[in-house]
Amino acid sequence: MTLQIHSLTNPSAPSVLNRTLHHLTPHLPTSLPLYRRLQSGRFLPSSHLFTSSNLNQDNDDDENTPWLIAFVDRSCRPETEIWMYGSWESSSSAAPSDTSTWATIERIMASLLHEVKNLPVEPSIHQDVLDSSSFDSEIVLFGAVHERSLPVLENLGVLVSSVVPNSTFVFDVDHLPPARPLPEKLRWGEVGREYFNLVRSRTEIKRQDRTLAVSPSLAIYPATIAGEATAPIAWAFVGLDGSLTTLHVEAEWRGRGLAKALTTRLFREKMGAYFEREEKGTVRWAHGYVVEGNERSEGMCRSLGGRSHWLCYWLRVDLGKV
Repeated sequence: MTLQIHSLTNPSAPSVLNRTLHHLTPHLPTSLPLYRRLQSGRFLPSSHLFTSSNLNQDNDDDENTPWLIAFVDRSCRPETEIWMYGSWESSSSAAPSDTSTWATIERIMASLLHEVKNLPVEPSIHQDVLDSSSFDSEIVLFGAVHERSLPVLENLGVLVSSVVPNSTFVFDVDHLPPARPLPEKLRWGEVGREYFNLVRSRTEIKRQDRTLAVSPSLAIYPATIAGEATAPIAWAFVGLDGSLTTLHVEAEWRGRGLAKALTTRLFREKMGAYFEREEKGTVRWAHGYVVEGNERSEGMCRSLGGRSHWLCYWLRVDLGKV
């Protein structure tokens, strides 16, 4: 199966991008991770869009024919290099049940892996912080892989990492509850570059300075005398895929509603650029990922009206096995 490959930095890219977003819109909110990643921009010469469907046609012409759209950028390592959405992941229909459809899906996914393997491996934009001795050009990181696509990659025998399920919580921003005001002696701000190391020290997902610097953020600081520097006591970012990312409240400040206040304000005030570019009438969706079993975070998401719609995974794939 042949996939179409589009550069996201050539003169025709805006047209391709608009057609792609239009193609994905009927599949919201399930297509959110890829949809938001494409909306966020940050396209480099190594950024490509792979499609198995004709973007000039309506995607409901033949709802029984599986199709795939994927964003690929090998220069993003060690962070996520591939975001994808397959029509079989749609929440509006049951998972395919016949073997012929799954065989077609496997062929599409195998074609994607072959095409990615044939791409030149550009230097990483994070090359200065990479340990070159541990880099394997045939290992690629897929982000937010939908639970219906996980068995496809498993059947292809290309996975090299354990699978950790994350619940994908989806929020309707227009129906978030009112945010409580901050307690006394706290103030709002953003995460300054000088605190990026602190942010990384509090999470297992180590996003690099270049990524944090282009990601909208919100932080809570102790109120201080003008000019006095004080580290934030809570923070959150909007990830490259528009998700709630790196949400953290320092231990001694937990239990005061700060995580809910951060999340509500982040979605309402830091995601406006996404909503402005959407088609008229589109629900203002936001989303976030919670490692399955993290009851505190799950409870916070539900208290804001978030619903866990599907499981997703960050997966390392060995292109050498393709």
